[in-house]
Amino acid sequence: MSGRRNKNIRKRRIWRAAILFCAAFLAVLAFSCGYFYRDALFAFGVNGADTAPSGDELPQTDTDTGPVEEPEPPDPPVQNQPSPYPPPPGQVLQIADGNYLLALVTKQTTLGQYAPTDLLQIPGEMIHPQQRQWQYFLRREAVEQLLKMWEDARVQGITLQVISAYRSYEVQGQLFRDYASRHGEEEANTFSAKPGYSEHQLGTAVDFGGTSVDKTPAFGETTPGRWLAENACKYGFVMSYPPDSEAITGYIYEPWHFRYIGVENARRWKQSGKVLCEFLAEQPQYWRE
Repeated sequence: MSGRRNKNIRKRRIWRAAILFCAAFLAVLAFSCGYFYRDALFAFGVNGADTAPSGDELPQTDTDTGPVEEPEPPDPPVQNQPSPYPPPPGQVLQIADGNYLLALVTKQTTLGQYAPTDLLQIPGEMIHPQQRQWQYFLRREAVEQLLKMWEDARVQGITLQVISAYRSYEVQGQLFRDYASRHGEEEANTFSAKPGYSEHQLGTAVDFGGTSVDKTPAFGETTPGRWLAENACKYGFVMSYPPDSEAITGYIYEPWHFRYIGVENARRWKQSGKVLCEFLAEQPQYWRE
């Protein structure tokens, strides 16, 4: 009788252990699915349309690299007005031409439905390994300079990995809604832009990662983070949201986010010592009427 009781006790222990293991496995699986779905929001694929989720669409893994559909060209820029920025409180300026490398994108200016027409795919070896099932794009000139920067960093023993690049108006909207649902809109607005207000929509902004502290201020202290802060401007890429500038930019410190503005423009920005949006506000800007 004692032997049978001990056998039943062992069986119950085995069943409890199995149940706990299954529960832990399902929890890890759910977390992983959420992580990869969120990362899919950063990708933009080409198959005649977005293959990253937009609206109610699910993430796609189609690798067809057919031609990008070119949207209708934007209206021609209007004549620049003397010091039109910032606009009066409560008003927003609409950028006339998102192709302009020095276009000022802030919480007081919008790109509207702008979409670049010269996107090129970023080579897969430059993408974070966990995100290579999606495609990432930048404008042609930005990709060319990114390739040069990536190769020069590699020669110096530095690995740069892209974790986000161009995002369409629709994808940015879904991303912001996701953040707002989890953090509240006020907090989300400190680290994510609303659709039409993101530099990523320009097709010239890129996020770097591949570390254990991606998307956190600590990325700035990693080997790739320090290298980028020191060298990215040589290739035309500028950190948009540096430390201690939230009162100016409206966004938290993002040492992983760099925007391409052209090599010569980046040299002038470096000499100015200004935050990027301050530097851009001093350049000619063009607004739609």
